[in-house]
Amino acid sequence: MKGRKPNPPRLQVVGGNAGKRAVREDGLRLPSQYAPPPDHLDSYGIEAWEKLVPELVKLQMFTVLDHHAVEQYCQTYARWRRAEDALKEKGSDTYETHGKQGTMRRALPEVAIVAEAIRLMRSVGSEFGFSPVARLRLGDVGQGDMFNAFQNLDSKKG
Repeated sequence: MKGRKPNPPRLQVVGGNAGKRAVREDGLRLPSQYAPPPDHLDSYGIEAWEKLVPELVKLQMFTVLDHHAVEQYCQTYARWRRAEDALKEKGSDTYETHGKQGTMRRALPEVAIVAEAIRLMRSVGSEFGFSPVARLRLGDVGQGDMFNAFQNLDSKKG
């Protein structure tokens, strides 16, 4: 699909429906209820799940169809945190190689892992309103409420 992502019907109504087009029905409404984290998530992933899912349930944004997307987010979050921990432990994000052209500084593999994990978290997280811009698109999700949980999570590990 090219172009802008379509807004949910409730946002079309709230936004004033400037194009005067017919507002489509929301369609399938599934109940939003808590589910325990999947067994395969590590401690970082489980903590992310435990912080995110209750908030998403309160906002009626977590249904049986959303489990895999949130699971992907939590798994990627865990991968990002492990890579950041490894970089912190090594004390540097580069290493030296020696060859015919002399000494070269190269980025550690964890640097690429961090960059890719952040990209993936932004991609999946935008569907659930995990950034200020995504929350504006979703409309009725409060600013800042979702990330208070992660600030607490990060302070425990630090």
